Amino acid sequence: MRIQMTPKTVRRLLSADGYLDLGMPNRAVEELEKIEDAGPLEGPRQLLLGIALKQQESHRDAINHLEKAARLMPSPIRAFAWRELVDSYKAVGSEEMAALAKKLGGDGEFQLKISLPFANFTLSIPATPKVA
Repeated sequence: MRIQMTPKTVRRLLSADGYLDLGMPNRAVEELEKIEDAGPLEGPRQLLLGIALKQQESHRDAINHLEKAARLMPSPIRAFAWRELVDSYKAVGSEEMAALAKKLGGDGEFQLKISLPFANFTLSIPATPKVA
């Protein structure tokens, strides 16, 4: 069975990434919640949702989505989701989980780039959040 990705899903992911770059996490969440079935792009969708909710300081909700992203994404990319979880775990008072997430996230510097079909762009998510 072949899973189809729609150009609309890709556009929504790219839009959400752009809104995050502009410091507009509310708009990013709106775009991501409009995606009915992300198919194989569910991992990036969960990651972007988690990052947007983290920027809104909705840490408990962010944890839920970032943990899903960590489970869905392939192992080299999974570390990025764990890194994003560190601050949210700390914000809810879970120092042990923050320490575990930090260990699982590793300490190397990298930038996550996800190539998307139907687009001449990639999602480019820096390892450290942008400060507005």
